[in-house]
Amino acid sequence: MNGNIDFHIPDSDEFRRGYEVYNERENKGRIYFEALAVVSENWGNPENMARGVDIIIRGWNYLYSNYDFNGLVSCINTNLPILNELRYKNIEALSEDEGDIIKDLFSEFNEALKRKRDGRRSPVSVAKALCLFATNFLPLWDSKIADEYDCFIFLIPPMIPISNSVKK
Repeated sequence: MNGNIDFHIPDSDEFRRGYEVYNERENKGRIYFEALAVVSENWGNPENMARGVDIIIRGWNYLYSNYDFNGLVSCINTNLPILNELRYKNIEALSEDEGDIIKDLFSEFNEALKRKRDGRRSPVSVAKALCLFATNFLPLWDSKIADEYDCFIFLIPPMIPISNSVKK
């Protein structure tokens, strides 16, 4: 998007090592595939798509699983036209014009997925939800991944990482 972003793309050996470590440590991988199947099989039905999101949030970010489910359904319904546009898009096709669209989408899901009890928001929950809607465009992201790639995650949507070398 701009010349100041420093993306690290792992080579095949680094990717393979990461994948092997993931398989050794992670026992919740099936949750992603179950959630993805629910969203994909129910595309266009906001309530059932929200059930897929609920699977991944409860399984991978359970501290933030007490959100307003109906608010999530409404958010999906409102944003379904843009999600339809992004659904089959590849991240390599990301254009600078889409930055505001992604930020707005992120903000709306951040509001929809806030915890009921205290209103706290989780960028990680949003990234996990959005990756189910556009798997090749909105990557799965969390604080561990952000830390590994030296990217700041908490003030902007995680799919637009900013290298620590650019932060002021």
